[in-house]
Amino acid sequence: MSETSERVDRVRALMAEQQHDCLLITHPSNRVYLTGFTGEDIAPNESSGHLFITANDAVLVTGGVNVTQAEVQAPHVRVIRREGGWPQADANVLVELGVHTIGYEDQAMLVGVFNGISQQLNEKNHQHTWTAADGIIEQLRIVKSESEIALLRKAFQITCAAFEQVAPTIQAGQTEWDVSWKIHQAFVELGADGPSFPTIVAAGVHGARPHHEPGQRVIREGEPIVIDMGARYHGYCADLTRTVWVGEPDEKLREVYPIVAGAVEEAIERIQPGLTGVDMDSAARSYIEARGYGDAFSHGLGHGIGVRVHEGPSASKESRDVLAAGHVITVEPGIYLPEWGGVRIEDVVLITETGIEVLTTASKQQI
Repeated sequence: MSETSERVDRVRALMAEQQHDCLLITHPSNRVYLTGFTGEDIAPNESSGHLFITANDAVLVTGGVNVTQAEVQAPHVRVIRREGGWPQADANVLVELGVHTIGYEDQAMLVGVFNGISQQLNEKNHQHTWTAADGIIEQLRIVKSESEIALLRKAFQITCAAFEQVAPTIQAGQTEWDVSWKIHQAFVELGADGPSFPTIVAAGVHGARPHHEPGQRVIREGEPIVIDMGARYHGYCADLTRTVWVGEPDEKLREVYPIVAGAVEEAIERIQPGLTGVDMDSAARSYIEARGYGDAFSHGLGHGIGVRVHEGPSASKESRDVLAAGHVITVEPGIYLPEWGGVRIEDVVLITETGIEVLTTASKQQI
């Protein structure tokens, strides 16, 4: 039995507890996790597949151009070619399955599709009740299996190797886009599927934007360059942030960089099973606050990573998550000063039964 097939069986057990006759999966990442089918979802209204799970069946509906791919990647599910729009196709499957209590992902379902399915079912005189079922798949995804951990290790190995390959070549006069493109090339050359997310290269004042898009800004000596990058390998994501500079760091960078680096170390030293996301965030945040830059740390400390670059668990001031063995979580404090720039350093930690493993091995510049 394949791992994806075993995951479907685990979903069935959770469905039985919550009394769903059927679970309709519309979240792309959850579909990939349960089937292995990696058809591209170009936009929210251009899904490449909807998955239906019942006690005795699993049906993947996809467009005609994806049928062959789906049959190869997801042999444990029944693949149906979509006829008409999603409302019509989904309603036909629900009628064929003879299900009436339908769990759906209310955070990953278009209103138009939801209303359209209901209208189609009413026209077919098919009695149905919708129940929100968000979190069922995420509950499984948050704990990584050994095979998932192996894929994540490879994704991080590629990511760190790409950084070590590109970072020493950065020179004043290059643009942010030049560096970003070199990283993308390195990912592919090293065996990645591609990037997990658009690579961030933020030089100078642009470093104060945590999600800056690289452009034609020219890199100058002494200023901070925030690089946030991650390779995707066989569907699994990596995430790494380093702040680098060319030549001698300016005075503000000499002050701020060690604070962020110290906050990373402070948080990682605390990580263990049973630690809450709030406490993990507080460890780094308190370290930065004590050094006068608390207001400049504007986001949560970390997030989980797997088939998506952002998933559970989370570490923030609001997080209710409790860390456990099998969780993979980022540690990425930052200090952002709009008139100058920013510093962010990110490591990623796997929590095990006996301790932790830091998956990010890329070097850090020293001041």
